Amino acid sequence: MRWLKRLKASKMNPLGPDFSSAPWVEFNLSGKKLRFLCPTHEMSGPFKKRSELVNLYQDDLYRKWTKNNTGMSLSLISTGWKFWDRPMGEGALAYLNFEVRLNRRDPHYREIDSLLNPEEMVQWLLTYNKNMWGEFNKGLLAHPERQAMPVDPERGFWRYPKAGNDIKRVCVNGVNWFSYVVDMPNRARERVWHTAITEDHELAFDFETL
Repeated sequence: MRWLKRLKASKMNPLGPDFSSAPWVEFNLSGKKLRFLCPTHEMSGPFKKRSELVNLYQDDLYRKWTKNNTGMSLSLISTGWKFWDRPMGEGALAYLNFEVRLNRRDPHYREIDSLLNPEEMVQWLLTYNKNMWGEFNKGLLAHPERQAMPVDPERGFWRYPKAGNDIKRVCVNGVNWFSYVVDMPNRARERVWHTAITEDHELAFDFETL
Protein backbone atom coordinates (compact mmCIF):
# COMPACT_ATOMS: atom_id res chain seq x y z
CA MET A 1 0.00 0.00 0.00
CA ARG A 2 2.79 2.44 0.87
CA TRP A 3 4.52 1.65 -2.44
CA LEU A 4 1.26 2.52 -4.25
CA LYS A 5 1.05 5.83 -2.40
CA ARG A 6 4.45 6.71 -3.82
CA LEU A 7 2.89 6.82 -7.29
CA LYS A 8 1.46 10.21 -6.30
CA ALA A 9 4.66 11.47 -4.68
CA SER A 10 6.91 14.10 -6.23
CA LYS A 11 9.88 16.31 -5.34
CA MET A 12 7.46 19.09 -4.43
CA ASN A 13 5.17 16.73 -2.48
CA PRO A 14 7.25 13.77 -1.20
CA LEU A 15 5.74 10.88 0.72
CA GLY A 16 6.60 11.14 4.41
CA PRO A 17 5.91 8.94 7.44
CA ASP A 18 2.34 7.65 7.80
CA PHE A 19 0.99 8.63 11.21
CA SER A 20 -2.57 7.51 10.43
CA SER A 21 -1.66 3.83 10.79
CA ALA A 22 1.36 4.19 13.11
CA PRO A 23 1.50 2.20 16.36
CA TRP A 24 1.43 3.92 19.74
CA VAL A 25 4.59 4.19 21.84
CA GLU A 26 4.11 4.68 25.57
CA PHE A 27 6.38 5.40 28.53
CA ASN A 28 5.59 5.42 32.23
CA LEU A 29 7.82 8.05 33.83
CA SER A 30 7.27 7.45 37.55
CA GLY A 31 3.52 7.62 37.03
CA LYS A 32 3.55 10.31 34.34
CA LYS A 33 2.43 8.86 30.99
CA LEU A 34 4.05 9.81 27.70
CA ARG A 35 2.21 8.41 24.67
CA PHE A 36 2.54 9.25 20.97
CA LEU A 37 2.20 7.71 17.50
CA CYS A 38 5.48 6.45 16.06
CA PRO A 39 5.68 5.21 12.42
CA THR A 40 7.94 2.31 11.47
CA HIS A 41 11.67 3.13 11.57
CA GLU A 42 13.14 3.71 8.07
CA MET A 43 16.67 5.00 8.69
CA SER A 44 19.89 3.06 8.10
CA GLY A 45 20.89 3.60 11.74
CA PRO A 46 19.36 1.39 14.44
CA PHE A 47 16.00 2.00 16.06
CA LYS A 48 16.51 2.50 19.81
CA LYS A 49 13.89 2.47 22.55
CA ARG A 50 14.08 2.33 26.33
CA SER A 51 11.86 0.05 28.37
CA GLU A 52 8.41 1.52 28.98
CA LEU A 53 8.89 1.92 32.75
CA VAL A 54 11.39 4.61 33.77
CA ASN A 55 12.21 5.81 37.28
CA LEU A 56 12.71 9.57 37.01
CA TYR A 57 14.82 9.62 40.16
CA GLN A 58 17.26 6.79 39.36
CA ASP A 59 20.40 8.78 38.60
CA ASP A 60 22.41 5.90 37.16
CA LEU A 61 20.00 5.68 34.22
CA TYR A 62 21.16 9.06 32.93
CA ARG A 63 24.26 10.22 31.09
CA LYS A 64 25.73 13.22 32.91
CA TRP A 65 26.59 16.31 30.91
CA THR A 66 30.31 16.97 30.93
CA LYS A 67 30.10 20.77 30.78
CA ASN A 68 29.40 22.65 34.03
CA ASN A 69 27.55 19.72 35.62
CA THR A 70 24.15 21.32 35.12
CA GLY A 71 22.19 18.23 34.16
CA MET A 72 21.93 14.75 32.70
CA SER A 73 19.99 12.99 29.94
CA LEU A 74 18.32 9.70 29.09
CA SER A 75 17.34 8.88 25.51
CA LEU A 76 13.87 7.34 25.50
CA ILE A 77 13.57 6.67 21.79
CA SER A 78 15.60 7.33 18.64
CA THR A 79 14.13 6.67 15.22
CA GLY A 80 13.75 8.28 11.80
CA TRP A 81 11.92 8.33 8.50
CA LYS A 82 12.52 9.06 4.84
CA PHE A 83 10.66 11.31 2.41
CA TRP A 84 10.15 9.53 -0.90
CA ASP A 85 9.89 10.53 -4.55
CA ARG A 86 8.02 8.41 -7.09
CA PRO A 87 9.17 4.75 -7.38
CA MET A 88 11.08 5.48 -10.59
CA GLY A 89 12.34 8.86 -9.38
CA GLU A 90 15.29 9.68 -7.16
CA GLY A 91 14.13 7.56 -4.22
CA ALA A 92 14.62 9.08 -0.78
CA LEU A 93 14.81 12.87 -1.08
CA ALA A 94 15.26 13.78 2.58
CA TYR A 95 15.45 12.31 6.07
CA LEU A 96 14.00 13.15 9.46
CA ASN A 97 15.71 11.89 12.62
CA PHE A 98 13.55 11.95 15.74
CA GLU A 99 14.70 11.54 19.33
CA VAL A 100 12.94 11.99 22.67
CA ARG A 101 15.21 12.72 25.62
CA LEU A 102 14.42 12.92 29.30
CA ASN A 103 16.56 15.66 30.85
CA ARG A 104 17.13 16.01 34.58
CA ARG A 105 18.56 18.99 36.41
CA ASP A 106 21.63 18.07 38.42
CA PRO A 107 20.78 18.18 42.17
CA HIS A 108 23.79 20.46 42.70
CA TYR A 109 22.72 22.98 40.04
CA ARG A 110 20.73 25.60 41.96
CA GLU A 111 20.81 28.58 39.58
CA ILE A 112 17.07 28.05 39.14
CA ASP A 113 14.38 26.74 41.47
CA SER A 114 11.88 25.05 39.16
CA LEU A 115 11.61 24.06 35.50
CA LEU A 116 7.85 24.54 35.85
CA ASN A 117 8.49 28.28 36.04
CA PRO A 118 8.47 29.47 32.39
CA GLU A 119 11.13 32.14 32.91
CA GLU A 120 13.44 29.71 34.66
CA MET A 121 12.79 27.10 31.97
CA VAL A 122 14.01 29.59 29.37
CA GLN A 123 17.13 30.27 31.47
CA TRP A 124 17.71 26.50 31.72
CA LEU A 125 17.45 26.08 27.93
CA LEU A 126 19.82 28.96 27.22
CA THR A 127 22.37 27.46 29.61
CA TYR A 128 21.89 24.03 28.05
CA ASN A 129 22.51 25.34 24.51
CA LYS A 130 25.51 27.43 25.54
CA ASN A 131 27.10 24.44 27.25
CA MET A 132 26.48 22.20 24.25
CA TRP A 133 26.70 24.18 21.00
CA GLY A 134 28.70 27.10 22.35
CA GLU A 135 31.37 24.76 23.69
CA PHE A 136 31.40 22.87 20.39
CA ASN A 137 32.08 26.11 18.51
CA LYS A 138 34.85 27.00 20.98
CA GLY A 139 36.44 23.61 20.34
CA LEU A 140 36.63 24.36 16.61
CA LEU A 141 38.61 27.53 17.30
CA ALA A 142 40.79 25.90 19.93
CA HIS A 143 41.85 23.06 17.59
CA PRO A 144 41.90 24.37 14.00
CA GLU A 145 44.46 21.70 13.09
CA ARG A 146 41.72 19.09 13.37
CA GLN A 147 39.69 20.71 10.59
CA ALA A 148 40.10 19.96 6.90
CA MET A 149 39.64 23.67 6.09
CA PRO A 150 40.25 26.93 7.99
CA VAL A 151 37.50 27.65 10.53
CA ASP A 152 35.02 30.26 9.31
CA PRO A 153 32.54 31.16 12.09
CA GLU A 154 30.02 32.42 9.52
CA ARG A 155 29.92 29.05 7.79
CA GLY A 156 31.29 26.53 10.27
CA PHE A 157 29.70 27.50 13.61
CA TRP A 158 26.49 26.07 14.96
CA ARG A 159 23.77 28.69 15.43
CA TYR A 160 21.69 28.27 18.57
CA PRO A 161 19.47 30.37 20.89
CA LYS A 162 21.45 32.94 22.85
CA ALA A 163 18.65 35.17 24.17
CA GLY A 164 15.19 34.62 25.54
CA ASN A 165 13.46 35.86 22.38
CA ASP A 166 15.25 33.14 20.39
CA ILE A 167 13.04 30.61 22.16
CA LYS A 168 9.39 30.47 21.14
CA ARG A 169 6.70 29.70 23.69
CA VAL A 170 3.29 28.17 23.17
CA CYS A 171 0.68 26.78 25.59
CA VAL A 172 -1.23 23.70 24.39
CA ASN A 173 -4.04 22.38 26.59
CA GLY A 174 -2.53 24.12 29.59
CA VAL A 175 0.97 22.71 28.95
CA ASN A 176 3.87 25.08 28.25
CA TRP A 177 6.11 24.21 25.29
CA PHE A 178 9.38 25.88 24.31
CA SER A 179 10.95 25.54 20.85
CA TYR A 180 14.00 26.76 18.97
CA VAL A 181 16.20 25.98 15.98
CA VAL A 182 19.80 24.79 15.96
CA ASP A 183 21.58 24.66 12.61
CA MET A 184 24.75 25.20 10.65
CA PRO A 185 24.83 26.71 7.13
CA ASN A 186 24.44 23.96 4.50
CA ARG A 187 24.23 21.30 7.21
CA ALA A 188 21.62 19.55 9.33
CA ARG A 189 18.84 21.60 10.92
CA GLU A 190 17.27 20.73 14.25
CA ARG A 191 13.94 21.92 15.63
CA VAL A 192 13.75 21.10 19.32
CA TRP A 193 10.66 21.22 21.54
CA HIS A 194 10.87 21.08 25.35
CA THR A 195 8.27 20.74 28.08
CA ALA A 196 8.77 20.47 31.85
CA ILE A 197 7.14 17.56 33.69
CA THR A 198 8.47 18.22 37.23
CA GLU A 199 10.53 20.93 38.90
CA ASP A 200 13.67 18.97 37.97
CA HIS A 201 12.73 17.04 34.79
CA GLU A 202 11.83 18.00 31.26
CA LEU A 203 11.29 16.25 27.94
CA ALA A 204 13.05 17.26 24.72
CA PHE A 205 11.62 16.28 21.32
CA ASP A 206 14.38 16.67 18.74
CA PHE A 207 13.55 16.71 15.00
CA GLU A 208 16.65 16.76 12.77
CA THR A 209 16.31 17.17 9.01
CA LEU A 210 19.03 16.25 6.55
